[in-house]
Formats: sequence, structure tokens, C-alpha cells
Amino acid sequence: MMNLAELATKTARQSPKAPALIDPVLGLSRSFGELDRRTGMLARALGGGLDAGPGKRVAALARNSLQLFELYLACARSGTLLFPLNWRFSTGQVKEALEDAEPTVVFYEADFRPVIDEIRADARADLKVEAWIEWSSGPGDDGYEALLAETGRSATAGLVLPDPATLLDQPYLAISTGGTTGIPKSAVHTQRSYGACALNYLAAARIAEDDVYLMLGQMFHVVGYMPLAYLALGQPVVIVTDFDAPACVEIIGAERVSGFFAIATMLPRLIAATRAAGRPVPSVRQVEYGGAPMGEEVIRDAADTFGADLLQAWGMTELGPGTYLGPESHRRALAGERPELLRSCGRAALLSTVAVLDDDGVPVPQDSVTFGEICHRGPTTMTGYWNKPDETAELLRGGWLHTGDGGTWDGDGHIFIVDRIKSMIISGGENIFPGEIERTLGNHPGIAEVVVVGVRDPEWGEVVKAVVVPAPGASLSEADVARYVEAELGSYKKPRLVEFVAALPVTPTGKVNRKLLQEAR
Repeated sequence: MMNLAELATKTARQSPKAPALIDPVLGLSRSFGELDRRTGMLARALGGGLDAGPGKRVAALARNSLQLFELYLACARSGTLLFPLNWRFSTGQVKEALEDAEPTVVFYEADFRPVIDEIRADARADLKVEAWIEWSSGPGDDGYEALLAETGRSATAGLVLPDPATLLDQPYLAISTGGTTGIPKSAVHTQRSYGACALNYLAAARIAEDDVYLMLGQMFHVVGYMPLAYLALGQPVVIVTDFDAPACVEIIGAERVSGFFAIATMLPRLIAATRAAGRPVPSVRQVEYGGAPMGEEVIRDAADTFGADLLQAWGMTELGPGTYLGPESHRRALAGERPELLRSCGRAALLSTVAVLDDDGVPVPQDSVTFGEICHRGPTTMTGYWNKPDETAELLRGGWLHTGDGGTWDGDGHIFIVDRIKSMIISGGENIFPGEIERTLGNHPGIAEVVVVGVRDPEWGEVVKAVVVPAPGASLSEADVARYVEAELGSYKKPRLVEFVAALPVTPTGKVNRKLLQEAR
């Protein structure tokens, strides 16, 4: 396996002027030649004047940007461990994350200067940061550009970078997992494990020579291997800073985007915005989705709206992509040949082994009925959680990564996620999985988004509560929601509590804050 930075910029040797990164909102771009030169210079700055080479750590507080991509690649070249911080964190969480990571250098976007200034002024902060480097959102001089310019003028420009072969198994990325309070755990990946994630994705995505990728996910999540795969094949990546569905539809048309990955909350909005625009998007050949249960009607709407292949992914920060439901399976399901596949997240990815295990670690029957925990093993697996050896050992016990997702599988190896094991609701002695109800309500034309949780009840132990974001113009009552579930799943699974909200609350990592919804009555 090659160094990930070399893999992403090798096109610079044959086509240095070919576009690599495009920021259409700011009107900025990097060719492969520029990306290669700048990441090489930044890597030398890290390994030289900043003293942040192999074995050292840096952190970044920034939204998607050309500079953040450059930092990803520079750290691969220099052997530095990068902590890409979630910019949705509160100031206190950023401070705690920095104290935990103990970076030598912190890079940050100018928009987050108030956060950084507050942290630096906190006399109680236990920080060991030796350099704070700011970059601006647009073109112009800033600390980041000054660093590159100074490196180019100094002896550091000739610094010999580490042998790439020695860096493949060194810590490369520490990516935050989900969390509602405190510091989320950071999953540490090496270049080898992160590169294996990219290979799993490459095998599923089947990137073509005229593809253009739109990066909708945030680079502080694990999904950075997706644009890396496109860059590795010499295809350009279009960057958006914040997700806005109508703006993204305009960008898709203007940049002739061929593919994108949308999490569950994004895809319905992109469908609605595309329909509202009133014009086709012929450049799109593949729509990728995942991240949460998806209603079958949304999947059908995506196929109708974009007229493109569909690719579903399931995975975790700790393992990258674990399964894929490919275009051919979607076509069979949509044609009515195997409609149940729309409820599946697919089969094991190229380099992954996935199984559904019982409490003793034995595979359950592949009968689409018997419930167990979905477990994974393979080269994409993280090395462990940063500074959390006990939690690492618990997660990786028995040679498997225990995902906490519960489900079933069929004779062909298709995985069907039922829900998070810890999310199960026990009401009146019956086991109820919120994910099943969410998928059902996701098919209701009057519901834009929905989350189902269990709340304490003196009579039933727990009762089902549905928190609903109505679709624009929809008129819904609590009884409507309950009747819809009862008709599809039976009376004991219907919500006894229904709350209508304008938007769902989210955690700093962008996941729905289920704990908050459980506490609200």
C-alpha cells in the first residue's frame, strides 16, 4: 500500500494541471500539481520548524476546506497524528478535546477564532500547544499561507520526509465517535486501516474516468476516505462547507457532479430541492446513502428523482465501511424481485468479514429472523480508542469488533439492521425496536423526519414515543401517527406519545440527541 498522500496526488506526475479540489462557493480550487506541492511543503513544515513529525499530534478546528484536505494529506506524509475536531463542539468540549489529545500544533479556521481565543485565555486550561495557526475562509494572507511561504524560503524546504513504508502502521487519524456529553471517544486509524476503508469503498463505488464527486459529509467524521478514493483515481472532488439542499442542487448542475454520499437526513431534502428546481440532473450516475434507517419510499423517491444507481453503506467510525447494498440489488428490489432488500444494508464489503453473533459469540442462523449482534473484523478496523484501553478491549473482544447494532441475516449474507441493542424498548413485557417503527413512519407522506424513543411509564415500564417533523403543508394528528403504525406493525408497537417539532435536536457530532428526547415529556 502507498502512502495515502502519494496515492491522492500521484496524478500530479501525469496531469499536474488537472483539477483536484474545487470550492465553488469561494471560487477556489487546487490542481493536482498544486495539491502535491502544497501538501509536501506543509509536511516539511510539520516535520521541521513546527516539530510535529512522527509521533507528534496536531489538531484542526475547521469546516470542510481546501486547507483541511491539505492537512489530511500532509499528516500522511509527515507521520503526524491528526485530530480533526468537530466544529459543532461547544468551547468547553473543544478545550477538553485539546487537553486529551495534547497536540503540538492547532490549526483553525478564522471563523472559530473566538473559540480559540477563549480557550487560550483560560488560565485553567492544561494545554501543551506550541503553535496556533489560523487560515481564512477565502483567499488572502493568513498564518497558514505565511507558514507555507516561510517554509519555502527556509532550509526546511529541503527536509527529507520519512520513508513512506515506515508510516503505514503508525497512528494517522483520531476521529471522534458519537456522544451526547463529555468528550466523545476518538477512534485511531493508521494509514493502512484508513487506506483499507478507501479500498472497500473503491470496490463498491466503481469510480469512472469522468466522475466528479461532491463531498457532503464533514471531514471530522470518518468519511474522508470517500474523496480520497476519487483523488487516488485522478478525479476531482467538489467541497461544500455547510449542507444546504437547494445550494447543493445548484452545485451538482454547475459542476456536473456524478456522485455523492448523503446521510439519512440529507437525502429527503436533496430529493425535495431537486424536484423544486424543476430540472433534471443528468450528470448524477450514483447516489450513495446511509448513516441511519431509511424509509423504503425515500429510496424509491431517490431512484425516481435522480434516475441514478443507488448504493447503500453501513459502517462505523471504528471500522469505516462494513457492508454495501449495491446498484444491482437496488434494481432487483425496486423491480419487485426481492423488495425486502430495501430493508437491508447489504453484504460484507470487499475486505470485511461481517457476522451476526449470539451472546456466546456464535453465528445465529441465517434465517432473516434470529436476532443477534452485528460484528465485524478486517483490515479496516481501528487500532483502538485514544487513551481508552479498557473500552478498546471490550469493543474488540474475541477477535471481533462488537458494533452494538442488532439485526438478522439471510442465506445470502444480507444484513438487516433492526436497531441499536441498547435502544430496545421493553413495554409490557414486549421487546420493541425503535428502528422498525422509524422505518415504517419514514414511509408516511406527511412525515419529513421521525425519531422513536422509549420513555419511562409507571404502568408499562416503558412506552413508545414518536417525535415527528411534519412534511411541509402536512396536517397530522397524534392519532394519525399511531394508527399508521398500528396498521403496519400491530397495536403494541404504536406510539402512545407523539410530539410534533420543527426540527430534531442533535448532538455535537450531528446525531439525533435521543437522550434529550427521552427526557422531554
